[in-house]
Amino acid sequence: MFEQFRFRHLPALFTAAAQCWGTIWPILSGSTRSVMLHYGLDERVADVPETWVVWHVGNARTACLGILMFIFYFQRRYDVLDIFLIVSGGYLGLADCYLLWIEGLGSMGVFRLLSSSVFAVLGAAGFTQGARS
Repeated sequence: MFEQFRFRHLPALFTAAAQCWGTIWPILSGSTRSVMLHYGLDERVADVPETWVVWHVGNARTACLGILMFIFYFQRRYDVLDIFLIVSGGYLGLADCYLLWIEGLGSMGVFRLLSSSVFAVLGAAGFTQGARS
C-alpha cells in the first residue's frame, strides 16, 4: 500500500491528514468549543453554539481537500500534491494570519503564516515530486 512512500512525501501527507483532522477531532473530543479554542478563537466565539455549525461546514469542505490529496497520493500524482501545498500553504496561511490577527492573536497568526509558508515553498520547489528527469 505504501510501497511508493519516500520521506519527501511527508509534507503532503501531513497536510492531507491535518486537513482531515479538523472534522474528526470534534467528533472524538465531543466538544466543538474546545476545538475552536485550540485553534485560537476567543471564548466569545467558541461559546456560541450557533457558530459551531459554520465551523463544521467549513471543516467538511477542508476535509474534502485532504481526502483528494490522499487520492492523488495513491494515484502517484505528486505534481498535483505540490500544487495543493502551494495553494493551501499560501492561501490558508494568509487567511489564518489575518483572521487570528483581527482577533488579537497576532503572534499565533504570524506563526501559522510562517509555518504554512514552509509547505508552500516545498510545493513550489517540487519537493513531493523529487528530482525531475
